[in-house]
Amino acid sequence: MSPGEKAVVLAQVESQSRRKRQALAVLGIPRSTYYRWRHGLSLSGKKRRPWNRITPNEERRILAVARESPELSSRQLAAWITDNEGFAASESTVYRILRKEGLVKRQEIQLSAGKEYHTKTTGPHQMWATDACYFRVVGWGYYYLVTVMDDYSRFILAWKLQKDTSADSLIEVIQEAVDATRYD
Repeated sequence: MSPGEKAVVLAQVESQSRRKRQALAVLGIPRSTYYRWRHGLSLSGKKRRPWNRITPNEERRILAVARESPELSSRQLAAWITDNEGFAASESTVYRILRKEGLVKRQEIQLSAGKEYHTKTTGPHQMWATDACYFRVVGWGYYYLVTVMDDYSRFILAWKLQKDTSADSLIEVIQEAVDATRYD
């Protein structure tokens, strides 16, 4: 459909203030198409920059700051730029820009993983692992789900929702696992 035909359809639908859905059904045009055409008309031919795209000016500023402070990591650079430059850039965006320009240092220490885990378990209750993940509850704060898992069976022996990750909170969950398994 040509832009002129789209404008005519838009005008027809807009003239019916209360029955747009019915008018679109009669014309056989999906509502999503109608609103996409309407949005394209409101832009009036101008290409707008997506809201989350870094401008070339901001990219130049990121590179300038990176060259001024080569000791900063991409995370530190992103935080500094957000605090001091009047625009925000994510750590991944800063890293991508620095890598494209060849400003990312290679990791000097090569860590090699072993082929096998050094402490193997051959039965249950030989080794337990603990973990804590946090949940943000709006208006309340953070809560932590603390779990104790058996390494051999991967069975969760105990879990509890805690208000903090202090040593006492972790010991409390470990004690629940000990009590549940009747294991000393």
